[in-house]
Amino acid sequence: MRKIKPSVLPRTVGPWFSYWIEYVSAESLGVARKEWFKSSVQSILTGNSFARRELDSIQVADLTEFLETSVYKKFSRSESAMLRAYFHTALVAARNLGGAKNYSAKEYFTNSQIITRKLVFAGLAIFVVFAVFISSLTLDRVVRKQEDLLTASATVLRDNGFGVAVAFAEDIYYTYLNPAKVGGEPTADPNGDIMGALPKLNILTDAAVANNSAWGVARIPNKVPDRLSSPVVPVDGEGEWTATKIQVNGNTAIWIAQIRPDDVHTSYWATVTWFDPKLLAFAQVPGTKIPEFTDLPDRTGQVPSNLKPFYVAGLNGGFLMRDSRGGYQLGDKIYQRLVKGKASLVTYNDGSFDVVKWGRDFVGGDIQSVRQNMELIVDGGVSQVESEDQSKWGWAWQGVGSGKNLVWRSAIGIRADGSMVYVIGDAMSAKSLGDVLVRAGARRAILLDMNSAYANGFLYGPYKGGRKIDPASTRSPERFWIPSERDFIAVYAKSPAAKAD
Repeated sequence: MRKIKPSVLPRTVGPWFSYWIEYVSAESLGVARKEWFKSSVQSILTGNSFARRELDSIQVADLTEFLETSVYKKFSRSESAMLRAYFHTALVAARNLGGAKNYSAKEYFTNSQIITRKLVFAGLAIFVVFAVFISSLTLDRVVRKQEDLLTASATVLRDNGFGVAVAFAEDIYYTYLNPAKVGGEPTADPNGDIMGALPKLNILTDAAVANNSAWGVARIPNKVPDRLSSPVVPVDGEGEWTATKIQVNGNTAIWIAQIRPDDVHTSYWATVTWFDPKLLAFAQVPGTKIPEFTDLPDRTGQVPSNLKPFYVAGLNGGFLMRDSRGGYQLGDKIYQRLVKGKASLVTYNDGSFDVVKWGRDFVGGDIQSVRQNMELIVDGGVSQVESEDQSKWGWAWQGVGSGKNLVWRSAIGIRADGSMVYVIGDAMSAKSLGDVLVRAGARRAILLDMNSAYANGFLYGPYKGGRKIDPASTRSPERFWIPSERDFIAVYAKSPAAKAD
């Protein structure tokens, strides 16, 4: 390309645009393309007032108006883009040679491109601010609540309206990035980590002393259930009940057994805990934030201080209320409408409990609390899981549920004798959870929370510092000992541990 001397710059736009094409080599454009540029530029500038404008007066806005009125309407989109690039390059060249002093753009953008860029930059700014906000809240939960990073992030995002995105990410994570192991055997023996005691039975008499007059004294205990059947050939000890250290009136009140959740994921344990209501009392404790109602009374997130000496176990509650598809009652007040047909955990002021289908099953008076969560996963001793994609078995979006994800899950069932079974375990789908509940003798059962941060149960009482019901659980027993954000089920001893003389 020949060198342009500043002295040859014309004063007006038209001659410069015509002049500039001569300095573009035919080799770089091609002869035909160069001729097209020459004829096109000439036809645009002929009789156009823009051609008579002073070169030094041209600004970016002037070029934009010229293109919109004289180029875009006459040429195709691709041709307009080439002409736009030509006119912009010519003005930049003029500026570099000392002319077109008011043309400041290094790169030309159309109005739509400018709007897009502004939107992109605004979006990036919002994203950065949002990311910093989410990161700070996530870090706070990791430090304060002892949650792992993934769980803390998911909780913060759900709390801020991104439940759909979290559900989608979890589906990808559990299905493709971190799927449950298939086959194999558990690395730990069944009940191997359970620090229990020799079972104690005093089946002759009721207790003489009540820890709380509303509960009454401990009665003659129920018979410990038969050994649980496993979905696979059992190893030694699988399905056998192990006594814990929790004793009431000289009787072991809580027993634990472990079986495989299904015949595919055989390296995992599903942990089943049996609670004898003849010896134990149950109550639901609101968390400091969940259930999500602002006018709940005395929401310390802890068991009452006067009952803490009798507090022997804490079990996680249900989903967030907005995801539970049900209602909530505490005392005589209904804070969210109780929905007919929903699974309902009912606790009474006398310490008893029931799992019912609301509107069908009998519910007594003097209610301590009602917590609804989805639908009964077991009814009439039969698992109700027909499809794991059904939205009734987990967080759902557009009708597709998370029931198929193999994650930590939990549930409470009531047996025919009125006793409670609490099931918790890793790598469980909705189907395997329902199947284990049936094996544990549940006649009716309600889903509780899921994922490693929320599906947790702990023993207290004689266990100093608490003990995990499932040794593989990731949360500390402090969760339901110190103030808890989420509601939970408290289990109390009705009478002192030892039999009264």
